Amino acid sequence: MKSNKGVVAAAAVGVAMAFSMPVFAQAQAQAGWYAGASLGQMEAEGACPGGFSCDKKDTAWKIFGGYRINRNFAAEVFYANLGKVTVSATVPGVGTVSAEGKLQSIGAAALGIWPVGEQFEVFGKLGIASSDNKTSATGPGVTASGSGSGSDILFGVGATYNLSRNFGVRAEWERFNDSEVNVLSIGVQYKF
Repeated sequence: MKSNKGVVAAAAVGVAMAFSMPVFAQAQAQAGWYAGASLGQMEAEGACPGGFSCDKKDTAWKIFGGYRINRNFAAEVFYANLGKVTVSATVPGVGTVSAEGKLQSIGAAALGIWPVGEQFEVFGKLGIASSDNKTSATGPGVTASGSGSGSDILFGVGATYNLSRNFGVRAEWERFNDSEVNVLSIGVQYKF
């Protein structure tokens, strides 16, 4: 009787290992380094001052690289050029006055990934960025410039469609919270 229990236990362990090996192999196959680039549109929040004309949308782009820890988690770093915001007004008796602000960020984020089928996956991200802004203002006979920097909490959601084992197309929405900037982008990524 004891030998039958041992055989049953050994068979159960063998079956469990047989079923877990493909899952383990798939998780290990997805682990590794990746890099990519994306292009999209930035939109800044905030009200436009009365009497001014504001352009709060611009082209944004970023490069990123990361490490896929396992099937469900990754860590990545990025550099993003988030474009510019312009404000202008025509002041009677003075002329046209305008100001421009450019924003760029460098940071890191953690991704939680949920595979949906073999080629498609969705993800959420949370991170921190160091954002630098450069401002300039011009008017009749006056030119001024300045710069500033600060930290930004970054969060977002996205999806990746893997065209092959190495190449994928990635779309995402990101929010740079303290800078009050939203970015919608599409890009490509390569898994090494």
